[in-house]
Amino acid sequence: MANEVPSVSEILKNVQADVTTIVRGEIELVKAELIPQAKSAGVGAGLFGAAGYFALTASILLFIGASIGVGDLLYHQLFGVGEFAAAALGFVTVAVALLVLAGILALIGKGRLNITGPEQTIGSVEQSVGAVRNAVTTSTSAIADTSWLPKKGLSE
Repeated sequence: MANEVPSVSEILKNVQADVTTIVRGEIELVKAELIPQAKSAGVGAGLFGAAGYFALTASILLFIGASIGVGDLLYHQLFGVGEFAAAALGFVTVAVALLVLAGILALIGKGRLNITGPEQTIGSVEQSVGAVRNAVTTSTSAIADTSWLPKKGLSE
């Protein structure tokens, strides 16, 4: 009985169990590697968010100061417009300048934006699928050559 040949279904069950064990082990390894990195990345992202908030607040204050300065120098001093109207015109002038700058940056960004699919990953997956298909085909042809199996094993 120790030399009994396992049936095809037993072999497939063993292969499935082995593959499941390997996949679970790989998933646990990925978790062990990525969880500390994800925590660190979360803290880093939070700090970047805070820095972005303060930078935005500072830039708003700079734009307000620039608007008042432009209004005072350009419209009030040079053209003699009233202080309130000069400040309003200063805000309009700075806003138009920022919109022009935003448009130029958007056009440059659009020209540089070139998104392609994950070519290497797709190729790697196709190679893996091909290797698995080849292994299954080879195994199937080896199983089909059942001259070494007892007649009872063929009916399973």
